[in-house]
Amino acid sequence: MNKFKKFLKNNRLLIIILILGFILRTYRAQELFMYGHDQDLAGWFVKDIVENRHLRLIGQETSTQGIFIGPIYYYLLVPFYLISNMDPIGGVVMITVLGMFSIWSFYYVFKKVFSKREGLIATFIYAVSFYTIFNDREVAPTMPVIVWTVWYFYGLNLFLKGKQKKGFLVVGILIGLIWHLNMALVLLLPLIFLSIWFSKKKIRPKQLLHGLFAMLTLSLPLILFEMRHGFSQVKAFILSLTTDQHAIVSGFEQFKRTIHLLSKNADGLIWGSIQPVSYETTTLLLLLLFLYLVYKKIIKKHLAIIFSSWLVLYVGFFSVYSKNLSEYYLNGTILLWILILTLGISHLFSKQKLKNYGIGILVIFSILNLIRFFNIEINRSGYLERKAIIAEIKHNAGNQNYPCIAISYITKPGYDLGYRYLFWLEKLHVNRPKSESPVYTIVYPLRRDIKVHKTFGAIGLIYPEYSRYTKEGIEESCSGENQNLTESMYGMP
Repeated sequence: MNKFKKFLKNNRLLIIILILGFILRTYRAQELFMYGHDQDLAGWFVKDIVENRHLRLIGQETSTQGIFIGPIYYYLLVPFYLISNMDPIGGVVMITVLGMFSIWSFYYVFKKVFSKREGLIATFIYAVSFYTIFNDREVAPTMPVIVWTVWYFYGLNLFLKGKQKKGFLVVGILIGLIWHLNMALVLLLPLIFLSIWFSKKKIRPKQLLHGLFAMLTLSLPLILFEMRHGFSQVKAFILSLTTDQHAIVSGFEQFKRTIHLLSKNADGLIWGSIQPVSYETTTLLLLLLFLYLVYKKIIKKHLAIIFSSWLVLYVGFFSVYSKNLSEYYLNGTILLWILILTLGISHLFSKQKLKNYGIGILVIFSILNLIRFFNIEINRSGYLERKAIIAEIKHNAGNQNYPCIAISYITKPGYDLGYRYLFWLEKLHVNRPKSESPVYTIVYPLRRDIKVHKTFGAIGLIYPEYSRYTKEGIEESCSGENQNLTESMYGMP
């Protein structure tokens, strides 16, 4: 008991931050669960693993044709889906656990690399920032990218300190996870060699063994899949790098877009509910702070080179890669902004006369981000609304004694996705409208020129034209296979 009390006393601030981070990642969890196609696919993968006992080697197809994400995310979902009786809300629970691990990871890594003060500051920034809160609430395989980078930074620091054996184990695990998270993380691998070179320590073959074993173990699904399918993903990866991916911009405009999206992420991390300066100005201010910290030798020379290289690798690659760039591709740089902020604020805390300024910055930072968080507009077309509309379809179809139904959509391309797993969960036999089964129509967004019978948030429902259907016709249309189970699914291999 005394040890427990001592632990609580010594870690009060960390515990408070963890509790705050937990609240912010679970507040209105169901309302803010943006259920869509990716989450629908995840449900099908879990169903395939649990019901069909299919040990999948790959996950869903990425935005690059022929390249799939690794399966580890879907296997992590399995126990949480089982606990929630196969309901997708289990994914929210799993992501919350990962989010809490992410918060703790920032404390552990920054404390080990710098000191407890930096650990607490970095943890607070990560726990409270609007950007990182919603990154940690995104039920998607790419969510752990930021926490991957903080542990990668830890691995690089181990190399700098000459702890090669432990360093290889850490980066071996992380390299094995790249395919399971985001292939853009490959860009950071040259930093391993840079860190080892700075350490001036010779590499002994025995030091590599644990890291290689961890990397190969985590990469085993990829290796087996490629061997069975003629290295199709390797070919697709090479093709994506050597052929035009038809980006909307190119040349200098692509460079400008890369800087803009990089800056947008940095701005989202810091300002919360206001934007006092442009995105690019925010990045410029952070870089000036970085240069000041290097000048003051708060950031040591070797770390400064590694951080600079980290940024250059991202900006350089995505400035020439002919693919439409999105913000989440650049999440691997968020760690750099958190690190610069952390060390800058910690520097203020180290000066007695400036300590209050450090406290003031953290208070203002939290207020701005919390105001934005608690005033966010909920796009009422997610998990709750989709479950509700499907429950109503099942209820109405039961009242009409329909053994099966058909679904049509009045929406934009792509917005008709994200319902099929929920239909399966409700045990509905769902066909295409051409099957002549009774047609229920889902409308999104609601429109003045389309009359709906019932609304569920921003989604509308039109009931079938009952008089059109006869008992014999319905029985014939329902006599075939359940097309909800047999039709191909975009992104599902």
